[in-house]
Amino acid sequence: MADGVALADWHRIHVVGVGGAGMSALARLLTGRGHVVTGSDARTSTLLEALSREGIETWAGHRTDRLEGVDLVVASSAVPPSDAEVADARRRAIPVWNRPELLAALTSEIPTVGATGTHGKTSTTAMLIVAAKAAGLDPSFVVGGEVRDLGTNAGSGDDDLLILEVDEAFGTFEHVRLESLVVTNVEADHLDHFGTLAEVEAAFERVVRAVSGEVFCCVDDAGSHRLGQRTGAIGYGTGADAVWRAVDVDAGAEGSRFRLVSPLGAWDVVLPRPGIHMVRNAVGAIALVGSRGGDVEAAIGGLGSFQGVGRRWDVRGEVGGITVVDDYAHHPTEVSATLAAAFGSGRRVVAVFQPHLYSRTAEHAEDFGSALARAAAVVVLDVYGAREEPMPGVDGTLVSDAARRAGAEMVVDAPERADAARVVARILAPGDLVVCMGAGDIGDLADELLAELDA
Repeated sequence: MADGVALADWHRIHVVGVGGAGMSALARLLTGRGHVVTGSDARTSTLLEALSREGIETWAGHRTDRLEGVDLVVASSAVPPSDAEVADARRRAIPVWNRPELLAALTSEIPTVGATGTHGKTSTTAMLIVAAKAAGLDPSFVVGGEVRDLGTNAGSGDDDLLILEVDEAFGTFEHVRLESLVVTNVEADHLDHFGTLAEVEAAFERVVRAVSGEVFCCVDDAGSHRLGQRTGAIGYGTGADAVWRAVDVDAGAEGSRFRLVSPLGAWDVVLPRPGIHMVRNAVGAIALVGSRGGDVEAAIGGLGSFQGVGRRWDVRGEVGGITVVDDYAHHPTEVSATLAAAFGSGRRVVAVFQPHLYSRTAEHAEDFGSALARAAAVVVLDVYGAREEPMPGVDGTLVSDAARRAGAEMVVDAPERADAARVVARILAPGDLVVCMGAGDIGDLADELLAELDA
C-alpha cells in the first residue's frame, strides 16, 4: 500500500533496471498477477530479450517518451535518483518506488516465506520452490536466478503463498513481511551499506524478530547459530544441536546422500547437487516446507531430481576432456564451498575468479586468496566494479598476491577481461575441471572458454 492505494489499483508498471536477476523476476511476477509491465535497462542482454519474448516490452537506454500512461515506476536499488526515466516520472507526478517498496507491497498482499543469508539463499529458495511444488502446493515465487527445474526465476501461482528470496543487499529484507524464514548464514558482506559486521548481525536479528511464524537458522554457521540462540529460532544443519539434522552424510562430486532426522520423522535423502553446503540448504528447505504442513516425503522426492540454479555449479560443457563450470561465488565462504565441491571430483582444479565490487575486494582480499590457494592453478581477473567507482590501489592483484602468500602453486593475472578465455585456455590440460567464479561479467566466460578450447 502507498497513500491508501493498493498495488492492484496500478495497472501499468514500468521497471527501471529490469535486466537484473531480482528485477526481472519481479517484472514476471507482476505480469502474472495481471499488470501490464514494461522494463528498461542500461544495455541490451539475453534476459531483456527473454522478457520481450514473454510479452514484456523492454528496451535498452532511456525512453522517457514511453512513460505516458504509466501508473507506477519501480527502480532497482542500483539505479540512481538522477536516472532519466526516474526523473521524468517524478516530473510527470508518476509514483516512483524502489525495489524494497514493491516487495513490501507484495508481501503485505500475499502470505510470504523465504530464505535469506549472506550466501546460499538463492539455491535454498529454489529448493523451497521445487519442494513445495512436489508437496502439492502452487506458490508464486521470486528468486534471484533461474530455477533450472522450471526454466524461470519467477512465477505466479495461488494467492495464499509467495516464496521469496529475501535479499539483504541495501537492507531490502527489512521491508518485507514474512510468515516463515530460513537463515543460511550471517557473515560480513555488503559493508558498503551496513558498515560493520555488528550492524549486519543486528539487521538480521531485526528481520528474524519480525517474522510472524517459525524461523530456521543453520547451526553450522557461527553467525547464524548465534542469531538462532538470541532469537529462539529452530536449528538445522549437520551439528549435534540441530533440530532438523543431516546425519551419515556422503557428499560427493556428483551429489549427496544423507539421513534427515527431525521432529516429524526420519528420511533418506538423495540430492543430485555437489557440496556439503547444498546438503545444509536442502535441510533448511525441507524443514520449512514440513513446518507448514507440507508432505515431507513428497518434498524430498522433488529434491531428488533438483537441477539447481543458473550460475550455481552450472556445468556449461566439456571440450577435450576439460569440464567448465560457471558459479556465482563472490564471497570468500562461497568460493571455499564451491571449490570444496570441485576438489571432491579428484581432478586437477583450475580456479578462475573475478572480484566483485571494490569495497568487497578491499575488505576480503586475504580471505579470497586463502580460499583460492588450494586450487592447482588460479587465474584472477580485475575487479568488476558494478555500481561502485574505482578505489585507489584496489584491483585484482590484491587477490592474486594474497593467493601467492597463501601458497598457491600457480597464480596468473588476467587484468584484461577480453583476453581472459585465451589466458585460461593456455594453462589447461585434458582432465582438468575449470571453475569460473564471480558476480560480474565472468558469467559469460565459461562459454567463451569453451569456444576457445574448441577452436
